[in-house]
Amino acid sequence: MAIIYPDMYRNTGKDHTSMMNDPKVINVNTPERIFSVIAGTFLIYSGIKSLVRQPIASASKLVAGSVLFARGASGHCPVYGQMGTDGVRPENINIKQYFTVNKPREEVYQFWRKLENLPLFMRHLESVTQKDEKHSHWKAKFGPYLPSVSWDAEIVKERENEFIGWSALQGSVVENAGKVEFKDAPGGRGSEVQVVFSYHAPVGGIATGIAKLFNPVAENIIREDVRNFKQYIEAGEVPTTTGQPSGRK
Repeated sequence: MAIIYPDMYRNTGKDHTSMMNDPKVINVNTPERIFSVIAGTFLIYSGIKSLVRQPIASASKLVAGSVLFARGASGHCPVYGQMGTDGVRPENINIKQYFTVNKPREEVYQFWRKLENLPLFMRHLESVTQKDEKHSHWKAKFGPYLPSVSWDAEIVKERENEFIGWSALQGSVVENAGKVEFKDAPGGRGSEVQVVFSYHAPVGGIATGIAKLFNPVAENIIREDVRNFKQYIEAGEVPTTTGQPSGRK
């Protein structure tokens, strides 16, 4: 997969909303299309069946059913088109954190470069296992009632003591990418660190609504985990869920 960095989204000069308004553009994903066809068929059947007894209600059902059926059959939703929504594409989460730590840039880089250190301060990561210099296996959990997910990643770009960029391998359950940059803080007072995480849930359309409910939770977890890095690298501990510090492992 391509690396997904928030600063890569630039204005290409194309009107995305106008493209989504094109009736030929498919902006409804397959599960939602199937649901629309089934629901539309049911409403049309119900409307025809009660046409004599309840003509007004039946007419409404016929109209709604026809719209739903056409939506599912064509794969195009005019409402999505007006909103510029692409239900086929997954919902993205982009997280960017910037902070200064009271440690030399080389030390901070070396700590982060050993990816197996990440679960020490990122609670949503259960483990990161390095397979070689470029490849690693990640395992994460975003809540007590959610199953663990795992994926393989590779370091795709690196400048020693300056920059690390990684990306999940193609076909991973959790498509994600990230980068971390290291700079000397002004006046020689530690290091400036900028961390970017970008990932998306493999869903769209109606399922995107579910993702939107989950995404803020996952985003808050990751933001807190990234902020924990500053305290961990400086003091060797992060706060536990009960408010007590947790030391280095």
